[in-house]
Amino acid sequence: MKQTNVIRYVERLGLEAVTTYDNNSFFFLFVELDDKDKNQLQSMLKRLLNRHIPLVWYETNKGYHIISPALIPFQTWLRLCKASQDMYPNKFYLHDVIRISLKLKDKDIIYTENGDTKNIYKVSDTLLSILEKRFKCELKFPNRVKTKLSFTRYEDLELE
Repeated sequence: MKQTNVIRYVERLGLEAVTTYDNNSFFFLFVELDDKDKNQLQSMLKRLLNRHIPLVWYETNKGYHIISPALIPFQTWLRLCKASQDMYPNKFYLHDVIRISLKLKDKDIIYTENGDTKNIYKVSDTLLSILEKRFKCELKFPNRVKTKLSFTRYEDLELE
């Protein structure tokens, strides 16, 4: 009998959008693009950078992950999530968790741009350190501070 693709559940590690610094809650912006359309990526980056936030992004198995390591106040975070959804609607993605565990076809290059040219935001040194270890690089952003991160484990389907 010919074997077909096998689907199985695997456990993934995700980073939650909420963080704390100096006894206050803040949020990271996470955007997940589920296609490899470079024009879509560039449009999203331009829109977010026009909001004056620092960004990192990298290619994933199916598309791109865009992360702002900035400590974003709740109301600003909601507006950024809405702007992202307006541009790339995804009713299944709530911007609350981003996968940080690797998948086989994830790329090992990370890109950065600091749209926060006036240094308004503090940036999570803790989050950036995780990304620096994963991508074996140094991410240079000003105003780095230690923050508390929250992680979650979840099950995801994987096609073998």
